[in-house]
Amino acid sequence: MKNLKIFLGCCLAIACFSIQSASAQKGGIMLYGSLNYHETAAGHQFSAAPVGVGYFFNDNMNVGINYGFNNAYTKALDFTDHSHEVGPFYSNTWPLGEHFMLIGQVDAHYIWGDQHVVNASGGMVDGSYNGFLFRVYPLVGINLGKGWALKAKVAELSYKKKHGKDAVIPNDHEVITGINGSTVGLGLSKNLFF
Repeated sequence: MKNLKIFLGCCLAIACFSIQSASAQKGGIMLYGSLNYHETAAGHQFSAAPVGVGYFFNDNMNVGINYGFNNAYTKALDFTDHSHEVGPFYSNTWPLGEHFMLIGQVDAHYIWGDQHVVNASGGMVDGSYNGFLFRVYPLVGINLGKGWALKAKVAELSYKKKHGKDAVIPNDHEVITGINGSTVGLGLSKNLFF
């Protein structure tokens, strides 16, 4: 946690003292995302949360498509759980001075994946699922100049409905609200102007 605070403090200092802002322009393209890798003695995880491309239809609003995935390998089970999400997004940006911005984003995604689960008799079996995810969240952005921005997701309100394709994966729904480890994230974006 201390390292994260130091990193965020350095990013804030860089943004405040040495960089010029680059605002979005109508007709521009935004590329964004976050790739994550985590390894422990129990296994490893590789994910994108999510990566996307959007089109600015005015100086503050854009629409596009994004894709997220999570591959989690567990050594003890020698199995990798896979989850995917893809769908459109809408984003609106409110400048807060020259270097900062507040962003609201809405995602509507189709989800699918497979996972290793324990069945009723205690054995491990594979199952797959699909469903949908609706997510609304705020971000705080720092303009880094030349179209680059550092963005932090600070909370989330989402609803996920999962339909098991196999009997071992139950139909389920999940509501996520507030601020916790799964609702906070950090990523980069790049605006391209033609």
